Amino acid sequence: MTSILLNLIFNGILIGGLYALAAIGLTLVLGVMRIINVSHGAFYTLGAYFAFLFSVMLGFSYPIAFFLSIFVVFIIGVVFGRVFIKPIRKEELNVLILTFAMAFVIEEILKFAFGPRYRNIPPYLSGTLDIFGGSVDIQRVFSFAFAVVILVTLLIVLKFTKLGKAMRMVAEDEEVAGLLGINVERIHNISFGFGALLAASAAALLSPIYLLYPAMGWDPLLKSFAIVIFGGMGSIAGTIFAGLIFGVAEVLTGYYISPTWKTAVPFILLILIISIKPTGLFGEET
Repeated sequence: MTSILLNLIFNGILIGGLYALAAIGLTLVLGVMRIINVSHGAFYTLGAYFAFLFSVMLGFSYPIAFFLSIFVVFIIGVVFGRVFIKPIRKEELNVLILTFAMAFVIEEILKFAFGPRYRNIPPYLSGTLDIFGGSVDIQRVFSFAFAVVILVTLLIVLKFTKLGKAMRMVAEDEEVAGLLGINVERIHNISFGFGALLAASAAALLSPIYLLYPAMGWDPLLKSFAIVIFGGMGSIAGTIFAGLIFGVAEVLTGYYISPTWKTAVPFILLILIISIKPTGLFGEET
């Protein structure tokens, strides 16, 4: 019994870490650009399908396919931010409608290019790893470890690099940032690209575990929103913590209650936390 519980918790943490990775992309765009990006799930889907294209269809090794896919999605994100978001960024409703429409457009493009049927990327690692009496799949451990590397790299970039400091300054006060000589629009475009890259990274790491289909981005989009609100708007630490909670709760619910309920559990947790603390776990009162 203990062994089963440990297995479930470990697997929940591994999946939750990848959920957090996708949600941080949403947090980054929200914090720097102050927009709600409904196309975030579509960039997630693009990451998975580009990984499929480069690894399965073109035959690249998976590590190369991974980096190629997130690079391509990053470029798409930067161009999307520059061409479509920039002219209407201050019109919140227009941004919502545009990103919502773009999500459907990307979905239809993927249906046309790859067909509507399910796709899969064969796991590139096999076997299990014993941790404290629990057994976890090596593929999931590797994906989680890589997600941690990406998150640590992001934090280092935000904390210590010139670009990261500029992003933090724009997030704090873009008018002051502009007066200090920071190219605010450039930072916005790069931030949108980074948000897309993080979503694509999570999808590419999860794609050897789950099936791919053109509409797959809506579920992680909703989970990302729930994680961001649960953890506290703008809080990276809160987003990570919330992602881990959601992953564990989802796995435990699927095993002990019913798989049909595991999708609803994160949103039940969200309702409970905002009823108690409307700003989320790590959110600050304004």
